[in-house]
Amino acid sequence: MRKFININKYFIVKFLAGLLAAIVLPLFIKTPFPLHVMILICIWAIMGMGWNFIGGYAGQVSNGHALFYGIGAYTCGIGVKNFGASPWVTMWIGVMISMGIAFVLGAPLLRLKGHYFALATMAMAECGRIIFLNWSYVGGATGIDFFDRSKPSWYTMQFTSKYPYYYIFLFFVALILLLTKGLDKSKFGYYLRAIKANENSAQSVGIHTAKYKLLAFMLSAGIVSLAGSLYANYLQYIDPTVVMPLNISMMICLVAVMGGIGTVIGPLVGAIVLTIISEYTRATFSYINGFDLFVYGVLVIIIVLYMPNGLISLFNKKQKNKILTPLEMERK
Repeated sequence: MRKFININKYFIVKFLAGLLAAIVLPLFIKTPFPLHVMILICIWAIMGMGWNFIGGYAGQVSNGHALFYGIGAYTCGIGVKNFGASPWVTMWIGVMISMGIAFVLGAPLLRLKGHYFALATMAMAECGRIIFLNWSYVGGATGIDFFDRSKPSWYTMQFTSKYPYYYIFLFFVALILLLTKGLDKSKFGYYLRAIKANENSAQSVGIHTAKYKLLAFMLSAGIVSLAGSLYANYLQYIDPTVVMPLNISMMICLVAVMGGIGTVIGPLVGAIVLTIISEYTRATFSYINGFDLFVYGVLVIIIVLYMPNGLISLFNKKQKNKILTPLEMERK
């Protein structure tokens, strides 16, 4: 821990300053809608940071993370409704289930390259959605609601105010951001970058590419599952069309790509910008169906043409993902 602080002094200062601002800002908000937007920013930031491990660092573009998002949501919902369990426990069960499924499916899927892997993960998520649509135990197409006032609100993580949700979600955002920063300069992070740059070259110098891609996929799945659990408790109702549609997987990718893939705070920046644009355009232009999606498309074109490294490049133009040699990795 001391070594981490010494190496990342400037990051820690900026992190604490940003965290303090995020803690204080809601105290000046008097209406529920801006706080709702901030809660969604936290959810999308967690998902973006989770996807970033497999898509940003390892370069394996997954279009099926809605499956893990839905698993996290359903694990919490079923745990509360059928067993009276606390989400503080069931969210970690969801993480373990998602990581287990990622382990089983990732081993064969990660043998695929490029767009074949993207299509395979998309098919994986769609299969999961169809299963949940027809599975009566989880409510099928009607879904399940798990509103429970018979137990204390901190036990069920169901509050009448939005403030507790925001601060709980913000805690997880901060925790995962620190985890990302720690892994970013670790051997794990360097190996993933090497795999992304040239998998064959990485394998030729002794990096177990299959192992590290699978670990990144499992870590990514677990974090996205955690976001699903948190969102389910905020919504208190879930069905496959809410937590498992294809556009969820697309948006998870977009958050990281827009902010800056393979960077520490890129997904957070992407989540802030895209969530604000999405929610406010949807509220302002509610009479124009799909206008927010049109805005997304325009933004993607602009980013690809003028900011290929994402929005983070506006704040740090010197930032580059340097691929270290195996000797430099060992020195780290």
